[in-house]
Amino acid sequence: MMYWVAKPPPFTGQPAIVKLVPETRGDRVYLGRNWFGRREGLPVLYLTGTPFEMGYANGVLTQNLIHRQEDTIVQLFHRVAPYRWTQFLMEFVVTCKNRHLAEHVIPEQQMEILGLACGCPDVHPEMGPYFNRILNYHGAQDISYMMMNSPLIHRGCTAFGAWGLRTRDGHLLLGRNFDWEAAPVFDEDRVVIICEPDDGIPFISLAWAGMAGCVSGMNRAGVSVTVNGAPSHLPDGAATPTCLVAREVLQHAHNIAEAAEIIRRRQVFVSAMFLVGSRADGRFVVIEKTSVRMAVREAGGENYLVCANHFLTPELQDDAVNQKFKRVDTSVSRFDRLTELLRNSPSPLDAADCAALLRDRRLPGGRFAGNGHRGSLNPLIATHAVVMDLTGGIFWAATPPHQLGRFVAFDINDPEKALPELAVAGDPTLTDGEYEKYLAAKAGLSDGWRALKQDDIAAALHCAQAAEKNNPGFYQNSWLLAEVLFRQGKYPEAAQACRKAMAGQPALAGERRQIEQLLDKAETQK
Repeated sequence: MMYWVAKPPPFTGQPAIVKLVPETRGDRVYLGRNWFGRREGLPVLYLTGTPFEMGYANGVLTQNLIHRQEDTIVQLFHRVAPYRWTQFLMEFVVTCKNRHLAEHVIPEQQMEILGLACGCPDVHPEMGPYFNRILNYHGAQDISYMMMNSPLIHRGCTAFGAWGLRTRDGHLLLGRNFDWEAAPVFDEDRVVIICEPDDGIPFISLAWAGMAGCVSGMNRAGVSVTVNGAPSHLPDGAATPTCLVAREVLQHAHNIAEAAEIIRRRQVFVSAMFLVGSRADGRFVVIEKTSVRMAVREAGGENYLVCANHFLTPELQDDAVNQKFKRVDTSVSRFDRLTELLRNSPSPLDAADCAALLRDRRLPGGRFAGNGHRGSLNPLIATHAVVMDLTGGIFWAATPPHQLGRFVAFDINDPEKALPELAVAGDPTLTDGEYEKYLAAKAGLSDGWRALKQDDIAAALHCAQAAEKNNPGFYQNSWLLAEVLFRQGKYPEAAQACRKAMAGQPALAGERRQIEQLLDKAETQK
C-alpha cells in the first residue's frame, strides 16, 4: 500500500513563514500577513502569499478546528467500520482507487496542501501518511456524491442565479444551500476564507478550516462558482476532486468561457454541476460534468437559472442513472419549488429575498408538510448557505444553524471593511420557538425508532405522539405511529396512520415503498 500513497511534492529550502510565531492582536491571531478572527460571530480566515504560505498559515491558524473535524471523521470511520479487518479493507480499497490522485491535482494546489500538512500537527498518524490523508479528504465530498441514494448520507444542494429584470437594479445575484448532514461540526465550524494569492485573482469562499478547495465562492473579477452533486456511476479510479476544480476556477477565471475551459480540461471521477456566474458576461450558466462528458445549460428566455442535483441538458438528461435518481430522490421537488418561487416573485430580488428563498420550507405548490422535509428547499440540514452579488461585489455567508442564522456581508474589494448595515437578519424560527420544537421532534423520532427496535412499544408510541405535537404534519411521525400500532395488533389504526403518512408526501422512493408495504400488511391483517 505504501507504493500507492501520494508523495509530497519536492520542496527545497525553508520559507520564512515557518519561523514565524502566531501573535494575538485584538480579537485576531496573526501569522505574518495572515490572520484568523471573527466577524459578527462568524469565523474568518485571511490568507495571502505563495501556495505553501497560504496552506501553512491555514494549518497553523485553524489547527484546533482542523483537529475537531478530523476527530469527527475518525469517529465516523470507526462507527461505519467497527472492526479492524473492515477498517483495513476500506483503507486498502480507498488507497488503491486513489493511488493516482496526486497526478490530477495541479502543482500549486499540491503545494498548498503540503503547507497545510506542515502547519497543522498530525494528531491521527494511525490513519496513514498526513499529506496523502489531507489530499484524500478533499475528495470526501465526491465520495458522498457516489452515495447520493444512500440513506446514510443526507444531502440535496440547491442553488440559483438571477439577473436583469428579476433582480433589483439588474444585479447578478446568487443563492445557494449546501445540504450535507455528515456531522454537526461541519455546520458549526464553517469558515469564511478570504484569499489574496501571489498568482491569480483574489477570492472569497465559505468552506471549512484546512480546506484548499471551494464549493461556494466568488472572485474579484466577478466570477462565482458553486458545486452541486449529481448522480454518478462508480468511478474506475481517482481524478480531480470537484472542490479543487472550483478552486481553480475562482483563482484563474475572468469570465464564463475561462471557467468552462478549466472545468472541461479537468477530469473528475464523479458527476457534478457547476453553477457559474460572470459579471463580465451578465449571466449564469450550469456546467454539467461527468467523468467522460460535459454540457452547458443556459437560461433560455428567463432571467434566472435553477440548479438542483439532476441533469437537464439534452446530452446528459437521458442517462439511466439520472432518470432513476429523479424518480427516487428529492431533486425534482426542490428544483420545481425554487422555479415556481422565482417565476412568481412579485418584485425584483435583493439579498434578503434570496435568503428567504433559501429558507423556504414548503413543497411545490406551496404546501407545508412539516419541518425537515427533504423535498423542501430547506430541510434544515445545510452545513452552509451563501448569497452573492456579483455586480456589487458583496458576499453574504450564513451563520449557524444551517441557513437560519444572520447572513454576514463581506466586500470582495475591501474584505477588511465591516458591513453590519448590509447583514440579513436571522430566520424568525430561531426566536419564536419553532426551531427548538423541530429539534425536539427530530430527537423524538430517533428515540422512537430506537425504542421500537428494542420492543419498547410504549416508549415508541410516546415518542411518535410527541413528535407530531412538536412538528405536526410530518410524514415520519405517522410512519412511526403506524409501525407501533401494527406491533400492537391495531391493524385498522395502523392502516389509517400509513395513509396519513402517504398523504404527507414521503420524500424518498424507498420511504414510500416501505410505508406502502406496511399498509398492505395492515390491510391484509385487517
